[in-house]
Amino acid sequence: MSTAPHLEASGLLLIADASLPAAALEQVVPLLTQGGVGASAVTSASTGSRGLLLFDGVLKPEHAQWLRREPPALLLATRERDGGPSMWEALLVGAVLKPSGTLLPERAEVTRHPLRRVADIHEAAKAAASAVGAAEGSRVAAGLVADVVHEIAANALLDAPVDAKGEPRYAHRRTEVREVAPEDACELVFAVEDGRMWLEVADRFGGLRPGPFARALDGWGQKVKVDASGGGAGLGLRRILEHCDTVAARVCVGRESRVVCVVDLGDARRRATQPKSLLFCSHEVRAGG
Repeated sequence: MSTAPHLEASGLLLIADASLPAAALEQVVPLLTQGGVGASAVTSASTGSRGLLLFDGVLKPEHAQWLRREPPALLLATRERDGGPSMWEALLVGAVLKPSGTLLPERAEVTRHPLRRVADIHEAAKAAASAVGAAEGSRVAAGLVADVVHEIAANALLDAPVDAKGEPRYAHRRTEVREVAPEDACELVFAVEDGRMWLEVADRFGGLRPGPFARALDGWGQKVKVDASGGGAGLGLRRILEHCDTVAARVCVGRESRVVCVVDLGDARRRATQPKSLLFCSHEVRAGG
């Protein structure tokens, strides 16, 4: 149990890290309620509650420990001028905690790109970058969006598929694969909403784990160390986190991994130092569910 100030709200153990005053917890409960998290709050800390760490959004290596909890904690930035989190991220927290459904904003106008061939990834990246331009986003943002698409699409298409024994089907021969089997195909969906590009991809395997995210944070602020032990490029996840304002992953174990990345369309270049949220939520699939 953390000794940091805490508050429990409908199964979420809200925790304020050292960057925030304890009073920030009381202020965030109504916002999370609007986001669909829950309506009540008590001042006891239940064992096994899912943690939500409220912090200033400045990622540090010590934040990796929160992803190694069981269950992993959600890292929510207080990026607004009033010192609280954003409404769009509160809604995203509510969506991540649900066992199914898209993580994109409700009523957003989406564009879909089926992915089966490696060439499809490049086409999807070009389309997403063009959408940034059409929304009057910056060239910097367009480049970041294209980069993120390449990373998350390749992860879902080439790294996620496993065979009946749980062995990777394509990850260890990425450079050789041009097309995956029809049953391993997936889809990239994107939408522009309120000056941000939302990018979502899902696979049907549900094998994503918090460990790679924690390892990416272990070396945050230091030179990137590539970890290709899983077959993919360990550099990719670090790049995704650096480029995005928010990264959220919801895993239904053995059934689906769904990842959404949110990129601000402004022209700021030093994205790695800007406030970030990292939301990882795993759901166990019950028999017959």
